[in-house]
Amino acid sequence: MRHSRSQAFADALPAARSGESGNHWSSVADDPNDPHALAMRASVLRQAWIPEIPNRVGFLLERCKDKRVLDIGCVAHDLARMDAANWLHGQIAGVAASCLGVDIHGEGVSEMRRRGFQAIEHDLAQGLGPLDLEKPFDVIVAGELIEHVESMGMLFDAAAALLVDGGELIITTPNPWAPHRVRAAQLGIVWENTDHILFAFPSGIAELASRHGLRLAEATSTVLERNDYAGVRDRIKALRRRVRGRHWETVGYASLGDARVARVGALFSGAWIVAKLRQLQRPRRRFLGESFVYVVRPAQTGAQNE
Repeated sequence: MRHSRSQAFADALPAARSGESGNHWSSVADDPNDPHALAMRASVLRQAWIPEIPNRVGFLLERCKDKRVLDIGCVAHDLARMDAANWLHGQIAGVAASCLGVDIHGEGVSEMRRRGFQAIEHDLAQGLGPLDLEKPFDVIVAGELIEHVESMGMLFDAAAALLVDGGELIITTPNPWAPHRVRAAQLGIVWENTDHILFAFPSGIAELASRHGLRLAEATSTVLERNDYAGVRDRIKALRRRVRGRHWETVGYASLGDARVARVGALFSGAWIVAKLRQLQRPRRRFLGESFVYVVRPAQTGAQNE
């Protein structure tokens, strides 16, 4: 039986390698656990992997430069963030040819308009609404958003309807495989944003894209170290915060055993040391950084990374 299962997997591989598998796994199998379906998904992911990136913001700014951009979830929780130099929408608007923000946060949208930004109050879960009059866009950004929303499909619906041919939906989201996140979960430590409802993972994003006539074109994580800081001085300050246990991701609350404050992914912690050791192993381990980045494109633009 085991041999038969192995042979079935071997038999399914040639079609996936030759690109004869079609757009969705259901075109080659009735069962999503069928070897042909799995081989097809593996092929999609193999074509999508790109090298790890230093940080998600730099990646986004590079892709948005001189482009017509739609930023979904532009307010980013609260008004105070608009005063920060690292407010994502402000940075994107600074490099894009044009940048329109959309959010359900009415007060935040009003404040953005007062500051001179283009923004629309709208819930994409209810359809395209006023955005249908603003299309097309070269890039749609969903930065640290998909883990918050119940209607994940609305991001892909928007991309299918609003992007130019060859345009990009770029999704950034916490990496579920980051060592500090995995270890915290194993220890029952509560530290993640309480508004998060799920973790996205590569095969799941590929499936969502395929269901909406799109394709996962690129996927990667950030590198292990957080390099989101502007200069040497800021990096030194960040290192000090880590050592002193004041970094934003280093503490949480234990949900197993006695109630207590628990450290998460602190510098020189077990998870941090294990992650560093894994970087030295061959073949090199990947997907250790804090964030995952996905680039989704219309399916008709081809199956290879541009």
